[in-house]
Amino acid sequence: MTVRQCQWLIMAAVGLATAGCYQTPQQKLVGRWYNAEMSIRFQEDGSVRYNSAAGLSRGRYEFVPTPMAPGSQSGTPNLIVEVNRPGQRVRYHFEAVFLAHDRLRLHDLSPHSSNQTNESIHQFAVLKRAAEPANQAGLAR
Repeated sequence: MTVRQCQWLIMAAVGLATAGCYQTPQQKLVGRWYNAEMSIRFQEDGSVRYNSAAGLSRGRYEFVPTPMAPGSQSGTPNLIVEVNRPGQRVRYHFEAVFLAHDRLRLHDLSPHSSNQTNESIHQFAVLKRAAEPANQAGLAR
């Protein structure tokens, strides 16, 4: 085998290995994310479970990742989370940014009404991806 053939073979192997690891932003969002104040689980089917000081709620989400314009200081909502709270439906508008493969920053851009003041989402929240239990890896969440 020539050097050129070896180089081609190595590049092909690396390409195949990295292609299997690539995830779209939508795929990266799926799973449980948490910090000391909240936990949120995004399901592949668009459903969401959100647990905070206000209690557990369920609902739906829509995530449309958009790149932030260079030099832009104001966020653009790319994640809409709508959950049912006791007696009301609450809609949150977030700018979601992946800081690392296991860190997600949520910038709350929601217009807050006076009845949402007890909610535990602050203007910014950095969440950590929860590790999936070994017996559930690859199974439907």
